[in-house]
Amino acid sequence: MNSEEKQSLIKSVNEASPDGLRQFIINQAQYDPSFFQDVTAQFGELDTDAEFAKTKKLIQSTIRHNKTYGFIDYQGCINICNTLDDIINKYMLRFRQGHYQHALSGLLLVVTTCGRMLSTADSSSGALTDTFDRVFSAMKNLSTNIAPTLLDTQKDALVKEAIRTFKRKLFADWAEQRYKILYNVLPLISEKSAKLIQTASKNVIKSVEAGYDQVQSQIQDKILNARILIQLGQTDAAYEFMNENKDIPEIREVAIQNAIQNKDYPLAERLSLQASEKDPGWRRIWEQYLIKIYDATDQQQKQQEVLEKRLFANYPDAFEPLKKLLKQTGQWNNERPRIMQLAAKHLTPENNAYILDKEGQWDQLIQLVMQNPSLTETYSEDLYNSYPDMVSRIYYQNVVLNEKNPSRQAYRRMGRRIKNYAEFGNPKTAIKWIDGLIEKYPTRPAMAEELGKVKDKLIKKGELR
Repeated sequence: MNSEEKQSLIKSVNEASPDGLRQFIINQAQYDPSFFQDVTAQFGELDTDAEFAKTKKLIQSTIRHNKTYGFIDYQGCINICNTLDDIINKYMLRFRQGHYQHALSGLLLVVTTCGRMLSTADSSSGALTDTFDRVFSAMKNLSTNIAPTLLDTQKDALVKEAIRTFKRKLFADWAEQRYKILYNVLPLISEKSAKLIQTASKNVIKSVEAGYDQVQSQIQDKILNARILIQLGQTDAAYEFMNENKDIPEIREVAIQNAIQNKDYPLAERLSLQASEKDPGWRRIWEQYLIKIYDATDQQQKQQEVLEKRLFANYPDAFEPLKKLLKQTGQWNNERPRIMQLAAKHLTPENNAYILDKEGQWDQLIQLVMQNPSLTETYSEDLYNSYPDMVSRIYYQNVVLNEKNPSRQAYRRMGRRIKNYAEFGNPKTAIKWIDGLIEKYPTRPAMAEELGKVKDKLIKKGELR
């Protein structure tokens, strides 16, 4: 709902009579089960057991319809995650309506479902990762907001429920996801429940098969212990523990995060710099923290140095923040030639092309594309207006004729590439390519068929007008 629609709704409700609103709600609830549940949850008594059972059935039904021979394919994973995202939203509504235990139970049900999918689904779309992120964020939101309002006994009950999910065997090979269950209820812990968490963690480590999975669990256990000490306000013990384990990158990261949160920027900078020099594998992470620290402390020169270091180490995502910083300090126009020159010298052709495209440096970009044919398809559309003839020629050579092994699939790809060209280039040229290829290879009927389909679509769309 956009702001205009929201204002219209507010106006309508404000102008409605109480009796009219009451009758509308009653009528709507009779025909919409979800609306009925929302109304009773907000103003009456919600049957949480019935709703939870219904949620479980919905999840089971959705999985059953998207699972084949025990496996969930690419699209099936997306479908299930869409349903789980809706369930997260529903239980966060229950949280806002005051049904805290019920809300956490629903979120943990989503976590358990996602945990099962880790081993049974094609999650390459990223949908499962996104749903994990959403549900853990929701748990953190819930825990943080209700912690000040609950008694320790109430908070302990919620933590115990999270521990039961944490101990599930289905997370045996997935330490990171397993421990996030506990990380995101830490705002609810007391000294008593903290001991229960630590005991559960030790037992889980013993149960995990020796090797990689056990090592990962041990690392996560140390992170958990550091966060528990911080959450309980045991500052000295937390600092001592993190200092003893700072050679573990994940522990150092917790220490940096804690220092930033407490605005102890000198400590955060020192920890980040030490790690950046001796831990190349995590250098990108430490540099990101340094950028955040220097931004918070208005140390623009140091921030520029880190951003340039990242950029010229072939991380082009640093370019836009660097440009923004230099514009803020009024240095961009003077510094731009130097940065573009260094980018050409130090960056890979792919990353340098990205920068040139961002800056509209078409002369340099076309030369780079000519030297690196693999870049042709990516940048032809942007270059076409400045170099139509040259782009058409190299697109045909480097993209259309790129298929080495004749097959129907190859001809379909060839057709798609010609169609793409026609959308930003000259449709008449695209038609000439098709006619020329069909004439050149008369013994390839599959090519004639696939390219003919593309030609018919171009003509039908009126591309030749």
